[in-house]
Formats: sequence, C-alpha cells, structure tokens
Amino acid sequence: MEHPQTGRDVGSSIPIPAILASVVALALIVGGFYGYRMLSGDQAQHEILIATGSETGTYHALGKALGRVLEGASVVESAEVLSTGGSVENMERIDGAGGGADLAFVQSDTPIGNNARLVTPLYNEVLHILVSRLDADEIRSVYDLRGRRVSLGPAGSGTRQLSKRVLHHFGAEVGEDLALLPVEAMAGLIDGSVDAAFILSAIPSRMVTELAEKDAIRFLSLGDAQEFGNESDALALVFPSIRGTTIPRSTYVRLPEEPVQTIEVSAMLIARRGLGTDLVRTITATIFERRLGSAGLEEADLAVVRRIREDYRPGSVTIPYHRGAVAYYHREEPAFFVEYAEAISLGLTLLVGLYSGYIALREWMRRRMKNRIDAYLLEVESQSADLASLSLEKLIEHRDALDEVRHRAFSDLVSERLLADESFTIFQNHLRDEFAAIEARIQEKTTSG
Repeated sequence: MEHPQTGRDVGSSIPIPAILASVVALALIVGGFYGYRMLSGDQAQHEILIATGSETGTYHALGKALGRVLEGASVVESAEVLSTGGSVENMERIDGAGGGADLAFVQSDTPIGNNARLVTPLYNEVLHILVSRLDADEIRSVYDLRGRRVSLGPAGSGTRQLSKRVLHHFGAEVGEDLALLPVEAMAGLIDGSVDAAFILSAIPSRMVTELAEKDAIRFLSLGDAQEFGNESDALALVFPSIRGTTIPRSTYVRLPEEPVQTIEVSAMLIARRGLGTDLVRTITATIFERRLGSAGLEEADLAVVRRIREDYRPGSVTIPYHRGAVAYYHREEPAFFVEYAEAISLGLTLLVGLYSGYIALREWMRRRMKNRIDAYLLEVESQSADLASLSLEKLIEHRDALDEVRHRAFSDLVSERLLADESFTIFQNHLRDEFAAIEARIQEKTTSG
C-alpha cells in the first residue's frame, strides 16, 4: 500500500537555482528602474532655458535674477536667459517652437499651449494707455484712437495681443499700427511721432515713471473710475482672465491727475510639462524661500519682487499646475500615514484581529483533525483480537471491518477533514500491519483446511 505524501515531501521544496534567478531578476528590475530615473529624471537636467521678454522689460530682469539664483543654489549648472518678443512667443516656445524653452514668463490671458504647466502666478500687470502730451487735448477716450499712430506692442508680445483685443472690443481702428519695442514707443511719445502707446507693466513702471518725469504723457482712462459698469468692467465680463483696476492719482510723480480706470492681468511663470518634477519643485521653493531680491535687481524691479506671494489656488487659474509645483505647495500637508493614522490603526487592529481569529480557527481545526485520527486509531485498536483463536469466517469479518475503517479514513483525508501528517502515517502503518497479520492468518487457515 502506498503512503500519502506529506507537506515535507521532496516535491514541495524550491530549487536553489530558481531562488538565485529570482534574486538576479529582482536586482535587474530595481537597477533598471533607478537607472531610468537617473537618465530621464531631474539629475540629467543640467541646463535650462528661460524665455523672458524685451531686454528692457521686467520679465527679462526677473528671468536673469531667477537664473542667477538657480545657478548660485546649484539647482542647475547653467540657466540661459533668452530675450523674446513676449508672452505669445514664450508660450509657443514652451510648446517646442523656435528652439523651445524650459521656463517662461507669460500673461494670464495668453492662449494656453498643450505643453504649458503653471509654476506660480507672480504679480499683476496693469495696462497703461499713454497719450503723447502733444495730442492729449484731442485724445480723451479710447474711441479717439481711431486714425491715430498707436504703438500696440512688439510682435509676439502679450501687450500687443491685449491691446488689439481692447481696440477690437470697442471698435476703434487705429490709423497706423506700430509694432514698437517699449523703448521705441517711449521715444516716439516724447518726440510726437507716436500719438499713443499701450504698455503693460507692473506698478510702478520704470518706463512710465521716466515719461512722467519728463511730462511727456497723459493717461487714457477706460471709463470713469468712480462709475460702476464702465468700459473696464465690460472687458472683465467678456474676458475672464482680465480684471478691472485703477491707477491711483499721482502714482507717477504728479500723474495721473485723476484716478485712471484700466484693466490688469497676471504675470505667471510657466514650465514645459516634461520638466522634471523634483527640479520644478526646487525651482518653486527657490522663488519663495530664497527670493530674488539679492540677485542684482534695480529698485523698480525689486518693488515688483516684493509683491510676489505664494498663492496656490488651482480654481482661479486657467493653466494646470506642474506636478512639481503642486508637490511644493502640498509640502506642509501631513504625510499620508500621519493624516490617516487613525484609519490605518483601526485597519491594522482589524487585520491583527482577523489574523488572530484565523490562527485560532486553524488550531481548532488541527485539534479537531487530530481527535478524528485518534478516534480512528482507537477504533482499529478496539477491533484488534487474538487472531489465532478466530475462525476463518471471523477473520474475514474482521478484515472487512478494518477495510471499512480505512475507507472512511481516506474519505475524510480526501475531503480535508484529516491532515496527511505524522498521525495519519502512524494510523496508516498500524492499519497496514493489522491487514498483513489477518491476511497471513487467513492464508494459514485456508492452507491447513
């Protein structure tokens, strides 16, 4: 009779080569993962390109300051600052056009590219509609710009885009659309070759201050600053990224002489979507924790930097945040295990309770199986007899009774009411010995008879 296999049979062991192969495979997977991270992640980003604006503008000054701070803090080895036409071109570069860019300064009303992700809003940019003092008596409203020589901002700039949007909204067609750089528009306002100019800048604007000091300009207002429902309010309703605002009286030397109603947008720092998460998180931290004030900025630009505040409100912006910036803004939120400590503790308690219950149930089942096999052993013992005194008929009955016990025991084994353990082996050996003794006695009786 064959013995049932136990849990300690040779077939249940794991070959050593298989274990070694598993360890090697695991090491290759882990090594490949970290190798990929090293090659494709932030460690490979040694240089970045920052798209700004005209060399005389605030964007360019802030871009240079940011580059110096990032290099000084060893965030990157090199930060190249690129002078561009402005927001529109910068957004195109973030999308990969014109040689691409890693970071860029843009206005909040710039059409969003698919590759653009927000790092942080920076400050508000106010639209200054300036009129040459020589033409101030004739140009008193935005409608008076019809037929005039007007600088709407350089090609590719957010200023130009916003200026054309304003003029189109009010149906004012200029006589000559001048795509001038801010310094060129400034010179034109002074000598009278430019009737009006749209300049988008933070307050105070260094350029506007210089013009005001020379008494070369007057301010054009988009409606009465004291009146609700003026032209600036209309623009804010039509264009969600635009807000109405006021340039207070005497902001620039003694100008404007009365409060000027105008509009504003937000200046933002954006990054290309594929820029490394850890790198963008560090850049965001650098902006708010190190600041840019010590990076050689002039006083007017320093005034702008001082107004930069951490303001993470995803619902108030139209560009999705970069995941690296989000990681920085969430830095003070409790870690997952801290935040959900009570739930995790309850879960672990339940798991421990379930495991303890499982252990108790398993031990109870083992004891029950042990009692069952002990009962079978006792039954075999109870049917043992002095075989020499039994007749052939009784020997056959005794053999049939033991066979019935064996059948019930093996049925219980198949239905997992018994374990194929050492106790079952003892039972099986004892039963086999009894069968052998009975068969020998039957053979003896048959031969002698």
